[in-house]
Order: sequence, then structure tokens, then C-alpha cells
Amino acid sequence: MLRKKQQLSNLITQVLREYPMLCYFQGYHDIVQVLLLVLGEKQSAPAVAQISLFRIRDYMLPSLSPAVKHLHLIPAIIETTDPELRRHLGNIEPFFALAATLTLYSHDIQEYSNISRLFDFLLAREPVVAIYLFASMILSRKKELLEIPPDEPEMLHFTLSKLPCPLDLDGHILHAAQLFEDHPPESLPLGAWKRIPWCSVLKTSRDPHQKYTPEDAMCLFEKQSQQIRAEERRKRALDFLWSHRRSVGSVALAILVGAASFYIRKKGLDTSVWSYVGRIRKAIQNWI
Repeated sequence: MLRKKQQLSNLITQVLREYPMLCYFQGYHDIVQVLLLVLGEKQSAPAVAQISLFRIRDYMLPSLSPAVKHLHLIPAIIETTDPELRRHLGNIEPFFALAATLTLYSHDIQEYSNISRLFDFLLAREPVVAIYLFASMILSRKKELLEIPPDEPEMLHFTLSKLPCPLDLDGHILHAAQLFEDHPPESLPLGAWKRIPWCSVLKTSRDPHQKYTPEDAMCLFEKQSQQIRAEERRKRALDFLWSHRRSVGSVALAILVGAASFYIRKKGLDTSVWSYVGRIRKAIQNWI
């Protein structure tokens, strides 16, 4: 056991040193240990690097915001296949799927045969299919979920965060594949696919004929990192403006009044304006 743990640690360290821009996330070791057990110590290193760059790249960015955008595909899939269930789930954020999708289900499925079987399926399909798989599991639990009152979102969230038990893995695999064929990402409602960045691994993997090198993957990683930094700057700016909205509003009004005054003087309208203001004031005094 200690030897396997050391091999796992060495393997993770080796890959992250080779690609230092990749950020370790909680659960990465769950994915790596599956590959280590299946492939062995020598053959697993290139496989881990391949998966890190071309399948879970979005999860190894400096922020989990891209992973959250992945999760918002789930309500869109439910919406297009079962609107009744979607309405019942209401506005529950799909964070319940984070642990499972982030680790390619290796954190939640303990049986070696099941997780090996699932990896065979996931690695043979596009990365986005992992999201369709979770949607399939939700759809299979419709009866159970409808029995939970919609005014108990905590219970709904707790139930959704657990995989079905017993787990009909082959049934879910077949259903996920069918969902993907019937409702491809581009057809999903709620604008979910449009919010996925163009450099996301979900979009760059859509064309099966497009070949990417590790250097290409690193370039796409940097592009998405830049987008994340830009989004964070915009968010900080908006938060600052909102928290100082009264001061900002006063300054904006003062600037507007100053600009209007300058324009009026420049056009020679100040005499007419003040004459008009005087007539209004006189009318108000006579009325009083």
C-alpha cells in the first residue's frame, strides 16, 4: 500500500513538473490512481499527461469557474429532455455534480471493474459526454426526485449529489450516448453552450479530425487563463462600482452637470436658459 502511494505521488509530481502551468485540484489523484492501477507505473505517465492536457485541462486552470460553466450544461440537457423535472428542480445550482465530473467519477465509484469500464467509455468519447452521463443519472431518478418537495432545495441538492444506488452503469452509458446523439451541445437551450469559451477543452474536442499537439494544448490553456483573469478584473470592477454606487452616482451626476453647463456656455445659450429658469421661478412664486 505504501509503495503504491509513493508511486502515485511520484507520477503526479512527474506530470506537473513536465507541465508546470497545470494546477493540481482536489480529486486529481483519484483519476491518476485509476490509470496507475490499469497501466502500471511505466505506461501511466504519458496517459496521465494526455488526459491532463486534452480531457481535464479546464479543471487544471487557476480557477474552477470553467468547471462551473461545464456544470450548467446539465440543467440545459434536463430542460430539453424533461421540462417537468427541470421545473421541479427549479433554480438549484448544479454544483452537486462537481465532485463526480471533476474526477471523471473516480471519486464516487469505488468498484475497480466499474470505474475501469467507465473510463473505457469516457476516454473513447468527447470530454463533454461526461456531463451527459450525469444528466442521464438525474433523469433516471425522476420519480425519486419528484417525491421531494420543491421547497426543500437542500434535500434535493443532497440527493442529486449522490450517484444512483444501485448503479446501472451500462444503462447510464447507453442513455448518455443517446442523449448526446439526440441533443448535441450546440442544440442545448438556456445559452449554456454559448457560455463555454472557444478555447475550452469541450469545444476544441468537438472536431474529431482536428489534431492538437501538447504545445497547442498549452497555448489554449494560456488563452483560457487570460480569459479568467479578464473576467476576474471585470468582476472586481463591478463589485467596486456596486459597493460605491452612491459616490459613483454623485460623481457621474456632477460630471454630467458640468458637461451640460460647458455645452450651454459654448453655444451661447446660457442667457436664454437662465431667462427661462427665472420665468419658471416667478410662475411658481405667483402660484404660491
